[in-house]
Amino acid sequence: MKQALVVINRKSGQFKRRGIESALIHQLNGTGYEVMIKQTPESGAGGIISAHAANKDLVIAVGGDGTISEVMDAVLKEGLEIPIAVIPTGTVNDLARVHGIPLDAKKAIRILGASTPVPIDIIRMDDRHASYLIALGAFMTAFAEVDARIKHKTGRLAYLFAGIKMLLRLKKYSVTIKTRDTEVQSASVLTIISKLRSVGSLGRLIKEAEAEDGLLHIINIEPVNVFEALHLVFLAVKGNLTDHEKVTYLTAGEARIRAAGLSHMNIDGDVHDYRDMDISVARGAVSLMKPRK
Repeated sequence: MKQALVVINRKSGQFKRRGIESALIHQLNGTGYEVMIKQTPESGAGGIISAHAANKDLVIAVGGDGTISEVMDAVLKEGLEIPIAVIPTGTVNDLARVHGIPLDAKKAIRILGASTPVPIDIIRMDDRHASYLIALGAFMTAFAEVDARIKHKTGRLAYLFAGIKMLLRLKKYSVTIKTRDTEVQSASVLTIISKLRSVGSLGRLIKEAEAEDGLLHIINIEPVNVFEALHLVFLAVKGNLTDHEKVTYLTAGEARIRAAGLSHMNIDGDVHDYRDMDISVARGAVSLMKPRK
């Protein structure tokens, strides 16, 4: 019988719905897997992967983008070549959205048996990995908190005003971005390095990005006034963020990032202490279970 390790973040949003764990066990048992379930501790998923993943045929991450990131990073650090399946139960779920995995957790469980492992690109940053995103500045405040719930409940205009308010509150810092071809030194309120077009639940924030294009998509936003913020948020919602005059857009296979005036940064939706970093695309580094087309 095949062996599956399920790593669950029970604190993530959708997991509060009843029946997700039992549905997952039922689905996996029905497709020939014996199941081990472990809950992520405060220290993250790394210890679980190190202790239990070595002899497994499949690892399943149940949680938001941060949990998925921890699982992918740990699998790579252990040198394991194990397919990873994702059951998205977070708030943003950008990685699942771009790779065609249903955002409803129970639907994602039901299609596991019709999924196949596909190599995907992720981001390598010094001694760790990010599944798709590194952001400087109060990224989650600027975009993830201004999410689709506001737009759906109060309309597009309220969504735009909420985004403007967030942008104007962001703390300024200085950043240097160096690629093989370009060096940018700038005042900034937000710097995004992404492998995907969907960022902060905005499905086309970086419409130029393709998941397996081998490129880092780097966006830097300079400090803006209220009128510039209005235009910027409008463009972001429309998928034309890179058209704004205060936005610098770069692509590269690798980059060096140096910043001053920051204490934290965001990696796949989770907050970490800031550090300067060298980053690159890790081509086909993770085998992700994706629905068959």
